[in-house]
Amino acid sequence: MEVVIAQAVVDKLSGIVAQKVSEEIALVCNFKEDFEWLNANSTIISGCLASANSQAVQEKPVKTWLHHVQDVVWDAEDIVEECAVRPIYTSSVTQSCVCNPDELIFRYRMAKRIQEVKKRIRSVMESGQQLELFQARLHQPSSSAAGEAARKENRRLPFDSHPVGIEPKLKSLRLMIDQSTVPVIAVVGMAGAGKTFLVRNVFERIDQGYEYKIWFSISQSYTVRQLQMDLASYTNEIDKQNLNDLSENRRAELIHGALQGKKSLIVLDDVWRAASENNIIERLGLPIAPESQCKVVVTSRDRKICEKLRSLLYNVELLSEEESWQLFCAHAFGGEPPVYLQEIAPKVSQRCGNLPLALKIIGASLARCTEIREWDSKVDQLPEFSGPNSDAVTHIFKLSYDSLPPTLKLCFSYVSFFPEDERIDAEYLINLWIAEGFIPQGEDQWAVAWHYLDQLANLCLLEVEEDEYLVKHCKIHDLVLDLAIDISKEHQCKFSVDDDFRSARRILLRKKEIENKDIVKGRASCPKSLRTLSLYETPIEIIEKKFVSPMRLLRVLDLSKTQISTLPPCVGKLKILKLLNLSRTGTKKVPECVRSLKSHLFLDLSHCGLESLPNWINKLKCLQHLNIIGCKGDLLSQMPKGISELVALRVLRSNNLKLSVTEDGLLKLEDVAKLTCLQELSIEVKHAVEDGTFAQQLEMRHLSVKSTLSSASAQPPNLSRMRHLQTLKLKKFAVPNWVFALHDLAHLELANCECRNYPELQALPHLKKLILDGNRSCKNLPKGFGKPSGFPKLRFLHIQNFSHLEELPDLEDRAMAVLEEFYVGFCPRVSKVPEGLEWLTKLRKVYYTGDRTDGLNKSRKIWDEFRQNIEDENGPRVKIILTII
Repeated sequence: MEVVIAQAVVDKLSGIVAQKVSEEIALVCNFKEDFEWLNANSTIISGCLASANSQAVQEKPVKTWLHHVQDVVWDAEDIVEECAVRPIYTSSVTQSCVCNPDELIFRYRMAKRIQEVKKRIRSVMESGQQLELFQARLHQPSSSAAGEAARKENRRLPFDSHPVGIEPKLKSLRLMIDQSTVPVIAVVGMAGAGKTFLVRNVFERIDQGYEYKIWFSISQSYTVRQLQMDLASYTNEIDKQNLNDLSENRRAELIHGALQGKKSLIVLDDVWRAASENNIIERLGLPIAPESQCKVVVTSRDRKICEKLRSLLYNVELLSEEESWQLFCAHAFGGEPPVYLQEIAPKVSQRCGNLPLALKIIGASLARCTEIREWDSKVDQLPEFSGPNSDAVTHIFKLSYDSLPPTLKLCFSYVSFFPEDERIDAEYLINLWIAEGFIPQGEDQWAVAWHYLDQLANLCLLEVEEDEYLVKHCKIHDLVLDLAIDISKEHQCKFSVDDDFRSARRILLRKKEIENKDIVKGRASCPKSLRTLSLYETPIEIIEKKFVSPMRLLRVLDLSKTQISTLPPCVGKLKILKLLNLSRTGTKKVPECVRSLKSHLFLDLSHCGLESLPNWINKLKCLQHLNIIGCKGDLLSQMPKGISELVALRVLRSNNLKLSVTEDGLLKLEDVAKLTCLQELSIEVKHAVEDGTFAQQLEMRHLSVKSTLSSASAQPPNLSRMRHLQTLKLKKFAVPNWVFALHDLAHLELANCECRNYPELQALPHLKKLILDGNRSCKNLPKGFGKPSGFPKLRFLHIQNFSHLEELPDLEDRAMAVLEEFYVGFCPRVSKVPEGLEWLTKLRKVYYTGDRTDGLNKSRKIWDEFRQNIEDENGPRVKIILTII
């Protein structure tokens, strides 16, 4: 593992230096020859690493050498980064005047550090010669090559797109839940056997009058208090105010009383030994007496844990040989193997021990291997599977990791940034990659990063999904997360306040119960070379100056969900800081020190009660991502004009901005139009907008425009040149014809809009979500709205607030073929279910919301008849939810 880590770090340095050596920073700082020397010798060191990879890395001299390589390369990268941001913080006059004291001091310090690094590199090379590690560099794809490969092959499949042998298990487990008189059912099986997948499918499908259906993932660091708070949030009977101040026993009593007598299904996923020993079910207050209507389903890899819970056991068996072969082929070949691999491929499948997760990962990692020798090599490396406690599973994951290009190795290791069982915001993950410098510069970094994410998903190392808002999230199996954590520890990443911070490059104390004194405790050994500090969801209130000030090479500072309300001034001296996350903190004003972060890329101030943005926001010239969504309403109408000077801004995430019409000091629509790199924007307009206003914003991907004019027939600004638009929300406009030509649209929302051409929408080839909200003049949607092959990719359809709508459109054959969710809300005159809806095989959820004046009995009768029409031997395949307000 040490070899691949060092290889990734060296390749990253080589790419950075190769770029910077040709830029003006090398000339300004007079370090061009030094950068060229670093570039040449990083290539030589890569050759050493290739040789080390073929030797026994467990030998202590080789391991020590690899750690020295990693450290010196990181230090060299820090020097290059500091020189790279130098022009941003100094004027051109200062840079060109060697007599300037500040410039002289900077160059002197840099020169000393460069000479020291060169000395250490020479020492490393000499040691490599003594260990006989020099040889010609073996070919490995560069990061750019990896990005290109990802762009050419973007074949990401859903993580569980090929479920094998699942239906009999679903049926038997569901029968056990329905008929068992034992209130606790434990689903037990080895890690990677598919316990969570099985229970999640039953949980989604089962719908037999349960008043509460609640799912909890139990991490190793769970707290009963937090679980009780989360459980209480699902009930209406518990007063949430001051609940956190009550004792654990009192909270348990309230939860018990709220659930007693109510048919409930509670899932506790991935219960560990500590949870069973602490009697988690009783401590939470779950009513599990025989007469209770509450069913608790527990998943665990430890049979003894389940027995302690006095539960009825359901054992998840491994796949049969035939099922294993089917699953392996699905991920390795997408079907049957080619003739020339039919002899070798079964040998790989057999080494996976019939374990679904191992079969997926090793199959996916071999999907691009087309030569028999590559398969032979993989068989030789795979150990024999010898049972549930075997290290073979971890070794399989490690082989998949080893096959990654160097840059993807760094990206994968960074998922350790997130706690166990976390639902990871995919966009935030790639922002972290960019902030850390993992993504090559000189090309569209975001496009490359998304392709890297897809490549990790292709290899089944991550599970990527879209929610109903088309926001991508990631999940990672805890076994794969363990691998990422082990790799990160080799990267000098520290996860505990008890760790020695002196050699740390990253400190991740996310969700740890720590206090300020614990952070300050490490001050004497606080690392100067720290790159990432995350204190996410910790109870700290103050971050100390003496703790932060040495960290001048920090790239990422995540303080989200803490009690921090301000930052010490020394944060402004972190000149390489690229990402600052203050979301959901006590921050009311942007800390003054932020104005000095001129090379800053990502600033997250969302959901923190921010009252205003400062006029000096224009100082953040490099800012590309500004998130202020969920902040106070006054802020949205008082946006400073200086935002128009942030010419690199790509994402301005907010609730609808109420742009000024007259005041010169505030942001106006014409100011926003100057941000030609902008890809995300939400605005309100108070006047008619000229067609050419957005003519230069060709990169826009997500746009929301709301009209506050009295008439709903106003035309929105012409957006026809935004060919890459993926999300469009229009409110109170007449829908123009150019909307139907936006072929990249995935999400379209029309609220209080006049639209005479609804049938044209079904020709949009990539539309996944359509919301039609409140057209009061519309009595019937046109018959052509559900014509054959219409809406080929539509997954979510919402029709709501049509007070005069009398009939929903019937669906002809093959219309909306992949629809998963259908929502009808506050359409009181609708009296029947659309014909053809029962034939939609992908449909899983139907929601109907109305008020009591709509006629509760009429609505229930309509949808009960539909439920009966779609029942099969396993019950209704569509979940129907009626909500009467």
